[in-house]
Amino acid sequence: MKTMIAKIRTLYRTMSLREKSLCLCFLIALLIIWSNNWIGRTLEWNIQRNLSATELATQQEWLKRNDAISAGLSNALKRVDPSKTYAAAQLSGQIDGLIRQTGLSNQADIDPVRTREGEIFNDHNLRVRLSRISIAQLIKLNKLLQQESPYINLQSLRIQKNRTKPDQLEVRYQINSFDLKDLN
Repeated sequence: MKTMIAKIRTLYRTMSLREKSLCLCFLIALLIIWSNNWIGRTLEWNIQRNLSATELATQQEWLKRNDAISAGLSNALKRVDPSKTYAAAQLSGQIDGLIRQTGLSNQADIDPVRTREGEIFNDHNLRVRLSRISIAQLIKLNKLLQQESPYINLQSLRIQKNRTKPDQLEVRYQINSFDLKDLN
C-alpha cells in the first residue's frame, strides 16, 4: 500500500502544471458524475418510499372501512336481480332487439362489446352508431333503453344533424352494462 502511494506521489511530482490541472479537472468531473448519480438514486428512493407510505395508508383506510363496504355491497346486490344482468353477447343481442323494435336495424352499426373483468361483476361497453334517423325514432329508442335501467345504462349520447338532410340525425351511443359473477 505504501509503495502504491509513493508511486502516485512520484508520478504527481513528475507531472507538468498543465497535466496536473487536466488530472484535477478529470477527477472533479468524475466526482460530479458520481455525486449526480448518487443524488438521483437517493431522490428516486425517497419518491418510492413516499408512494409506498401513501399506498399503505390508503390500504389501511380501506381495511378500516371493510365492514361498511361489505354491507353496502350486500345491499346493492340485494337490489339487483342476477338473472336480469347481461353478459357481453346478451347485451349485444338485447341492444339489437331494441333497435329492431324501433325499426332502425338498417341504419344501425353496432361495434363489438368490450368487457372489463372484475371480482364481483364484468363491465361491458358497447358503441352504437345510428345514421339518418328522426327525432321520434330517437325518443322511442331512448324510452326503450330507460326501461332496461339499471341493467343497461346510457353512458354517453352524441347527436349531430345530418348534413345532407337537416331533419335527420346522426346519433352515437355509448352503452354500459354489467353481469354479476357467481359468488358461490
